[in-house]
Amino acid sequence: MKTTRDAMDLARRAADTARERFGENLLGAYLHGSLALGGFTWEKSDVDLLFVTARVPAMPERAAFLRAVLALDDEAPPKGIELSAVTRAAAREPAFPPPYFLHYSPAHREKYRADLFGTLETLCGADPDLSAHFAVTRARGVALYGPPPAEMFGEVSRADYLRSVWSDIQNAEAEILRDPAYVILNLCRTAAYLEDGAIRSKAEGGAWASAHLPAWGQLLSAARAAYRNEAPFPAGRFDLPAFAGEMLRKIRSAPDFPA
Repeated sequence: MKTTRDAMDLARRAADTARERFGENLLGAYLHGSLALGGFTWEKSDVDLLFVTARVPAMPERAAFLRAVLALDDEAPPKGIELSAVTRAAAREPAFPPPYFLHYSPAHREKYRADLFGTLETLCGADPDLSAHFAVTRARGVALYGPPPAEMFGEVSRADYLRSVWSDIQNAEAEILRDPAYVILNLCRTAAYLEDGAIRSKAEGGAWASAHLPAWGQLLSAARAAYRNEAPFPAGRFDLPAFAGEMLRKIRSAPDFPA
């Protein structure tokens, strides 16, 4: 059975691959997401990585790196490897949405395999999700190579962090039916952030909600157990869209929620 140790080994190999392909241009390789926050499970989590370079690498270097990533992804957890690469300027002075020059996730695997260079040319630009990734990495990320995250990533404003998170949760009333535990805990950690500004894992968000949202206690207990792979989530027992709607209204009603 695969474990967190196997996922960490895979992340380190990805960092080593970036060093081999990008050479001195690579300034840092960082782990974020559940593997950095302590909530990783092989069955439900992906391996989240950020790479920072001094300048955009040449196309042959990017292509060589992506070929290696495709091979590594064959050994990854079911949800795969998700990574983005940005320049030092983008990391140190975060704009919204942050620019990136390379991105990979299993959603794009077949496109890369069918047309590697064409996909590299088109799969770049700006990504609102990166603001949250930068904030998580700065607060609780792991440096696999390079300086500590707080020295590489500038501070993401609260407004930009919330804009980034909102892009991920705004369709929660529909998505909660497809992946209840993930969406429930994601909403919880967002509500918790609005209370105290702390970056939490989904598991930590669930613990916060259990103490602060007693009316949803059974639903939260079921979500936390499902996330730990202790029991399947009993979706038919709960009005999931009602929970998502209530949480979205709570989040949007925060006084400093960005318009």
